[in-house]
Formats: sequence, structure tokens, C-alpha cells
Amino acid sequence: MVALYLIRHGQASFGADDYDRLSALGAVQAQTVSRQLAARLGAADIVAVSGSLTRHRDTAAACLEAMGRGGTAVTIDTDLNEYDPADLVARHRPDLADAAALRAELSLAPDPRRAYQALFAEAVTRWMAGDHDADYAESWPVFRNRVLAGLARAAQAGGQAGGQASGQTAAAVLVFTSGGPIMVAVQAVLGLDTAAARQVHWGLVNGGVTKLLVPTRAVGRVGPGWSLSSLNEQAGLEGPDGLLTYR
Repeated sequence: MVALYLIRHGQASFGADDYDRLSALGAVQAQTVSRQLAARLGAADIVAVSGSLTRHRDTAAACLEAMGRGGTAVTIDTDLNEYDPADLVARHRPDLADAAALRAELSLAPDPRRAYQALFAEAVTRWMAGDHDADYAESWPVFRNRVLAGLARAAQAGGQAGGQASGQTAAAVLVFTSGGPIMVAVQAVLGLDTAAARQVHWGLVNGGVTKLLVPTRAVGRVGPGWSLSSLNEQAGLEGPDGLLTYR
């Protein structure tokens, strides 16, 4: 049995010129999730896989270092990258395609984060509906298929590293990625429709952990045999320290 731990990156830098880097809080979140993983995995063999985005790689580095696994090789797989949120918003609201125009629009709102989330939810709904696939640089079906391919490769890597018979525990696979790919994984394993999948997406927290169990005989393809062990674990993030964030 292969265990996939899908770890959403720490908080990125919302509103900054370069969104794709961890905020100071995001770095703390990465270190916090490392403590729960270290306690659970102990000295077990691990495989680390990451999307190529800066926030993925930095979360992986901070997490592994805090776990005492800083020397672990991290396989970079671009199929585990997030969709392009700017493209989704631009196709939904062409007048906000320019980043400066979007910032100006949001600055007029009493709560820019809440305003952006409402706009973004509309953009994602349009994207996933399937009525405008030709509009996008990467349509929802294409995104979904490439994420599933990346997840299957991650599971295969765990099975190969464990080298054990079916029914036994192979190496644990830590997958550092984003909310979109985690949504795809949960949708595929549970057979959710797109509306239910989006509800999963909006509830995912920065640094949250979602665990999938995969029989070694089924590592080559996401589907029958894969099961959801836990969703959006938040141990260490909840509480008065203000570590729980969604964006």
C-alpha cells in the first residue's frame, strides 16, 4: 500500500508583484505541517515530489528541513502545478486581464481578499463548466488529465521505492502542490461532480494535508482501488496563533 500525502503549499504573497513566493506566514505554516508529518512518519522511507512553482518548492524545502530530512531528493513534476488563475480571471473578465486593472478594481472593495475570492469563484465555475474550453490556454479537462498523470507517477515512485509486496506499506510519498490538483485528486477518488469538487477546493487550507491510500497493484492509474484516508488535515494550524488561512 502506498500512502500519498498531498500537501498544499504555505500561504503565497497575495497582492504582491510576485504572488508565487511564500509569505512569512506561509513559511511558518510549512514548518508547522512538518511537525505533524515527522511525528506520523518517524524514520519511514519517504519519497518527495513537488510541482515546479516557487511556492511548491519552497514549501517542500522548509518542510523537509524541519523534519530533519533536508537531504531528501525532491522530484519536480510540472504536472502537479496549479492552473493559471490570471488566465481564468482574464477569460471571465477581459477588462481585468491587466494586473494593474485587477488591483485597481480590488482596491475599491471594502475587503479586497473577499472581493477577489468572489470574482475568482465565478471564473473557476466558468472554466469548469465545459462551455468555453477553447477560450483557455489550459482547459479544465486538460488540466484534470495532466494532474491525474502526475499523481499516478507519484504513486508509482512510492511503490518502487518501497519495493514491498502488495498489502504492505511502501514508501510514504509527500506531494507538495496546490489546491487545484488536490481538488482533482479528491474528485477522481470520490467520483464527485464539478460543483462538489469546487466546494472541496474552497475549503482547502494553506499547509493542509490530504492523504490517499493506493494499493500497489493500482499505482499506475488514479481510479479503482484508490481511497481517501483524510481530507484537509489542519493539525497545528488551528488555534489562536493565526496560522489558519485559505489564500
